[in-house]
Formats: sequence, C-alpha cells, structure tokens
Amino acid sequence: MTVYIILTILTVGTAALIKKQEAGSGAIVTRQQACNYVCLLTLFVFLSGVSFCRYQVGNDYSRYEEFFHLIPLRQVVPTEFGFNGVVLLMQFLFGPDAGISIFGLFAFVTVGFMLKAIYDQSEHFLFSFFLFMTLGYYFQSLNTVRYYLAWSVAVFSIKYVLKGQYVKFILLILPTATIHKSVLLVIPVYILAALPWKRWQLAALAVFASSGLVFSEQYQRLMVRLYPSYEDTAYLDGGTSLINIVRILGVFVLSLLYYQRAVAHDRQNRFYFHLNLFALLLYTCGSFMPEISRIGYYMTAGHIFLLPSLIGRISDVRQQRFWNIVVVAAAVLYFGVFLVKAQDLLVRIVPYHTWIFPGEIVGKAV
Repeated sequence: MTVYIILTILTVGTAALIKKQEAGSGAIVTRQQACNYVCLLTLFVFLSGVSFCRYQVGNDYSRYEEFFHLIPLRQVVPTEFGFNGVVLLMQFLFGPDAGISIFGLFAFVTVGFMLKAIYDQSEHFLFSFFLFMTLGYYFQSLNTVRYYLAWSVAVFSIKYVLKGQYVKFILLILPTATIHKSVLLVIPVYILAALPWKRWQLAALAVFASSGLVFSEQYQRLMVRLYPSYEDTAYLDGGTSLINIVRILGVFVLSLLYYQRAVAHDRQNRFYFHLNLFALLLYTCGSFMPEISRIGYYMTAGHIFLLPSLIGRISDVRQQRFWNIVVVAAAVLYFGVFLVKAQDLLVRIVPYHTWIFPGEIVGKAV
C-alpha cells in the first residue's frame, strides 16, 4: 500500500509540471514543451516500472503464468489468438521463461496508451491524471493485463470518434480485440454516445434499460447463448457496485447542474455525458450481466475528462473552487477505499511484491 501512495504522490507532483500549449510554428521546441516531454517520460518510467517489476501481484498473475506454459504446448486456453501470438513471439525472442518480459511488454504498451490518451484529450492534464490515479484505473491495470491494455486503447481511440474518424477508430479497435474481445463493445457504445440524442430518446433508452429489472433471467439466457463460456460459471451470479453507482450518479448530477453551460453545446462533453448515462443505466438495471464492471469501465473512463472540463467551465470562482474541493476530496476518499479493498483475495494487488528482491515484500499493507 505504501508503494502505491508514494507512487501517486510522485506522479501527481510530476504531472503538475506539465502545461499543455498550442503547437507553435516551425520546429522550435519551447522550454515548456521540453519540460512536458521530460515529465511525460518520467511518468511513463514510474508507472510502467512499478507494473513491470511486480511479482505475484494481482489475482490473475498465477493464471497468466499458467497460460504462458500452456500456449506453446497448443493446449486450450481462454485467451484470444492475438494474445497467444504475442506470448509465442516473446518466448521465441527471450526463451520459454519469458513471463516477466511478457508482463513488462503489456505494462509498457498499456501505460503508453493511457498517458497519450490523457495528454491528447484532457483540457486539464493534472486534474485528469489525478483522477486517473485516485479512481484506481492505473492500479487496476496490475490485474487483468489483457483487459486493461484493451481499455487503454479504447480510451485513446475516443479522439477518433470525437473527430468523426470512424474508420481509424474501428481499425484500431479490431486488432485490439484479438487481445481482449470485450473491447468490441466500444464500437457501438462509443458511436451511440457520439450521436446528438434528444431528451425523449434518452428517456426511451432509460425505459428500455429498466426492462432489465423485470426480464433479467431472459436477458441472461440470451447472453449465455451469445457467450457460451459463461454457462454454469460464477460469473452468472450477477451483482453490481454500489460505490460505482454513487460515483456515476454524482457525475450525473453535477453534469445536470451545469448542463447548458458545459454540456449542451460541447460535443466532447456531451459524448462523455452520454457515456456516464449509459454507465448509470448499466449498473442500476444490468446487475444480471456477467462481469459488469468490465463493460462499465469503458464508459466511466470519461470521468477523467468530463469532470475537469465541467468544473473549468464554471464562471463563478467560488462555485468552481467549491466543486474542485468536493471532487478532489471524493477522489481521495475513493482512493482510500480502493486501497483497503485491494487487499482482498479477489483483487490482491496489496501488498506489493517485486522480483527485484525475491522473497521480500515491498510496501506492506498498513
């Protein structure tokens, strides 16, 4: 736990030095741009380094080690062919015991896409990066490495959706689906979020979503037919996340308070607002869905961009300061709760172990 707190403080402090500027003419790099590049590289080293150096951190770390042994034997594994191909290539390059190198590769690619997405798409890099860390997105990537690589690519791809460059968007998502096929969901979801929904259409969507409360068994049977590997597994037990519902609802209420000023006429913020609404309907009406958070996180990722933009558009200085304090305090509280839950066997990213010091534990739970 101590490692993660120190990492958060160091990286947020580094992010504070980054000030985005409009690209100047010519090839001249300003002092601030040079500072930005150095700080981004520093963030990349910190984040990917902690991820790369972990050992037996994450509830699926041992399962992936097992996959690394089974894949070259042509045994049946529940991973996609693109991931299997990466494993075989890394083992060809670095030998059969390339597990640490494979985890490292996924750490580097995931963190790279995450940082690039935040830098390109955020109006306030420091605020967005702070939320990225405190809302647990980075730390969750120490688990389910395939999923979070796909998640980082999906968040990066949002800029193509907002620009209407759907071919680039789809061509980026399709190969990523060979690593984790859940990312295919963002093709319809992100395109739908980009549409100019009318109020009655959103109301109709809410009514349709509420049918999940009545016909949950029928919908679940349909999902099992589409995804047979879920049949007779614990994933069908369902469930939802109260803390995520509270967070999503909070973002929804804040968005409504400043809707005309910050959302209604801003295509980017409308997109994130729609994603948040989709997430709210999912978590409240779709508890029957297997692994609901893996679907929801593709939608709630917009929080790290929407909240800074919303607050930045509040003209009243007192109100802006008030909401800054509220959001920062809520994020810190969320981070604290997350760290406590991270010790659970279902998460198991606390305490932090590293292969650099075999047999020792770094950052014990405190």
